[in-house]
Amino acid sequence: MNELYCVTQLIKAHPRHTLDAFQLQQVYRRLGHQDLLNRDSLLKELHMLLPETAAYLEKNHRLYSELLSAAQGHYELGVKFVCYGEAHYPAGCYLMEDPPLSFSYMGAPAWQEGKSLAVVGSREPQRESLEWMEQEFSKFCESEKAVIVSGGARGVDQKSHSISLRKQVPTLIILPSGLGNLYPDSLKDWVHPVMDQGGCLISEYDFQQRMHKYLFHHRNRLIAALGRATLIVEARRRSGTLITAQQAAQLGRPVWVVPGHPRDPHFQGSLDLLSEGASLVRDAQDLSMFFHSELRLPEEGLVQLGESLRLHPYM
Repeated sequence: MNELYCVTQLIKAHPRHTLDAFQLQQVYRRLGHQDLLNRDSLLKELHMLLPETAAYLEKNHRLYSELLSAAQGHYELGVKFVCYGEAHYPAGCYLMEDPPLSFSYMGAPAWQEGKSLAVVGSREPQRESLEWMEQEFSKFCESEKAVIVSGGARGVDQKSHSISLRKQVPTLIILPSGLGNLYPDSLKDWVHPVMDQGGCLISEYDFQQRMHKYLFHHRNRLIAALGRATLIVEARRRSGTLITAQQAAQLGRPVWVVPGHPRDPHFQGSLDLLSEGASLVRDAQDLSMFFHSELRLPEEGLVQLGESLRLHPYM
């Protein structure tokens, strides 16, 4: 497991990684289907299909050894790894145009349950929004036991994580940094409660990667992919929340919106989404009704649709 992850990390560092992304995905997915996804089989395929990448890997054996040693240390700290094409890779990520070729996590792979909801909103939410979450979102978590996905930021993100923990349902925290450099720093206090509840913290970045502003928007696409639907609690215009909603819509995921007053700038992005076709959510009853409707389509059906659009027929 560590060997495949470390080779993949080297591939991601290659200058041609972005250019060859589609072919790499095909190789990983095909080997995964054949139950042959390991370091040796991958290198053999790359020698035939992407010789420049294969040569790069061979020339960087020392770096690979260093990555392998570091990964072993991280594994002993409780970090686990998953690569594109493996059996426990998140199904929703196959719908993405730029899925992560690998990522690491601490905790349990709760995304495999297939019953998840992404929740995003303002970092400085209005009092009414937090009250709505305490009254209505709490009821939803208690009744549906859905896995809650968000980004760990202050405000709506952390409110959704805390409510899910109180209602004893797993929660996934998608990081804009590495697992060894948690952002925000306050998440250090959340690690054990999240893991004890059957959830996890996820990062597609190097273990010690520091937070950068551009990584917030980059990681938001994972929040959208790991939720069967996305709930927008409060969104301004030109906000990261709005970007996550747009990414969810691009994946064919439903977007559900808690409305606000049209004169309130905190909700103008939310109202824009409603005018563009998002569904309005008033209370826990609405949320449960939409959620049950979405779950009627198995996740496997969504993945097959995504693959038919993205992958080569011989896959």
